[in-house]
Amino acid sequence: MNLSEKRYEKILQTIIAEYIATGEPVGSRTISKKSDIGLSAASIRNVMSDLTDSGYIMQPHVSAGRVPTDLGYRFYVDNTVGPGRLNVKEQAAIESMLSSAVADLRDLLRRSSWILAGLSKQAGVVAAAAVVEQTFKTIEFIKVAEDRILVALVSTSGLVQNRLIYDEENIKQETLESYSRMLNDMLKDLDLRQARERIDQELKKEKTLVDVVLAKVLRFGQTILSDDPSRELFIEGQSNILDEPEFGQIERLRALLTTFEQKSNLLKILDKTLEAQGVQILIGSEHGLDSIESCSIVAYPIHAQNVPLGSIAVIGPKRMDYQKIIAVVDTTALILTRLLKRLVESAV
Repeated sequence: MNLSEKRYEKILQTIIAEYIATGEPVGSRTISKKSDIGLSAASIRNVMSDLTDSGYIMQPHVSAGRVPTDLGYRFYVDNTVGPGRLNVKEQAAIESMLSSAVADLRDLLRRSSWILAGLSKQAGVVAAAAVVEQTFKTIEFIKVAEDRILVALVSTSGLVQNRLIYDEENIKQETLESYSRMLNDMLKDLDLRQARERIDQELKKEKTLVDVVLAKVLRFGQTILSDDPSRELFIEGQSNILDEPEFGQIERLRALLTTFEQKSNLLKILDKTLEAQGVQILIGSEHGLDSIESCSIVAYPIHAQNVPLGSIAVIGPKRMDYQKIIAVVDTTALILTRLLKRLVESAV
């Protein structure tokens, strides 16, 4: 069988398009009703039989029609799905929502997950890359309330991490500024991993045990450097895909929810996309995560100054509207990258 033959390609496209639209197995009778097929019912059945033997479609039940396999979807995506484009209103909505958060990478990534979920009607997933190798630039402590201090860490790539910490001692802003200067001098030219290690080492030294001010400064620095907020994974719109027929089986539904809850496996998959360029489409078994094998992932890596900052993705059933989803991910990624470039340039 040769898929370059128009009849095979046309019938495969028809089966996949119909299955994406309805979620129901597609039979020869449905295909024969399409006015542009131009084949007899017997010829259609023969073509479907050949497509089944070659692994492009399968028959879930003896009496049922056919559904696409991962191989069938792959051919469809690579050869049929053209470059989609969002309308002007949708593009403007993405621009407006992201632009209002341009001072904070974390907020940008969170908002991106909302946008992806809202426009795709699937799950929007955004992961920040591990940034421990990025170089420390500044850390600042800003009094924002009587009992609250905003800790802002900026790396030389433009990454901004913000954390609110409680202040039980009502420390003055002037004192906080001196704390900032002490840490900035201590951590200058270190990457974030080295900065963590330096603070840990200083906390263990004898002089720190008797120098109350130094100990306090180090603990403040440790607040934002001890964990790894850069590994956050933002997921929105999980409920969008729970009602899809693919997840009618309780075991499959439970596996999907567990994957969203545990997050670590999704992080591994999105980390792999950081090495690629442009839109990446992982269909079913291609992403290697058995718990969501009934799903596809459309992802795009985000970089600024050649530094990976994260990946954005849409996760949904394999019979998703690929053209629409690719357009959503691609447009969001391009706008996000442009805003991040602006953020980085203002930070260096």
